[in-house]
Amino acid sequence: MGAWDAYQSRMSVRGITRREAHFEREVQSIAQHLRDSLSYTSAVIYAPEHGWNILSEEVSQYAVTQDVAIINSDNLNEKMIMAMPGDEIENGSLIFWMEQYWLVTEQDANNTIYRRSKMVQCNHLLRWVNKENELCEQWCIVEDGTKYLTGEYEDRHFVVTRGDSRISVQIARNKETVRLDRSNRFLIDDPDSPHPLAYLLTKPLKLGAYQGKGCFKFVLQEVTETDDDNVEERFADYYKHFPKVEPIDPKPDVNGKKVWL
Repeated sequence: MGAWDAYQSRMSVRGITRREAHFEREVQSIAQHLRDSLSYTSAVIYAPEHGWNILSEEVSQYAVTQDVAIINSDNLNEKMIMAMPGDEIENGSLIFWMEQYWLVTEQDANNTIYRRSKMVQCNHLLRWVNKENELCEQWCIVEDGTKYLTGEYEDRHFVVTRGDSRISVQIARNKETVRLDRSNRFLIDDPDSPHPLAYLLTKPLKLGAYQGKGCFKFVLQEVTETDDDNVEERFADYYKHFPKVEPIDPKPDVNGKKVWL
């Protein structure tokens, strides 16, 4: 290597132009000082395409532990997450941090130095059965969508009053959620509720993602629970995909009583 090549190699480390030199100094400063910050931590990150069946063993192998900085905001369920220079966090990723799941809902397109994103704490594990009879479950954000409605609806003849609750669901875009439409029903309620509310997807707006990455924000309306819903496992229309096994006809025993075989 000649003298000029050695000089070029040395200068390329610090940056040949002033802009490159400033970039390299900023990257080195963040790498050196961020680890001393109280915001510096490690988090488990699931890419959006692997978050649709988060509790399965197959998906757990895609989990990546990554060093990040998480900044508090005025809203306690919202945080800013910043990747280290050279690292990436995709829009719509699922973050496991502080024993909670968080969804990356917004992202700054400017990643010249580092990637900055907003993550919101998830509050519900949504479950459904896809068209291939596969059980899907994905963490999401459920919010009230009724605004100033009373939560009840009466028909024009006031014969019956039924629930009219509406909610919004924010969920990451992937190969399963992009297939959801107005035919999908869900059971959404507190995990310990004995009678979970059933909802129908009425507004499948799928324009919240950018270049195939990001989140959808759906609107759902309360509907009546049916016999096809699996209340125990929280899967709506479960028995349409997995029919119930009919009991065998009863036969009399030696004492004349009927028993099930």
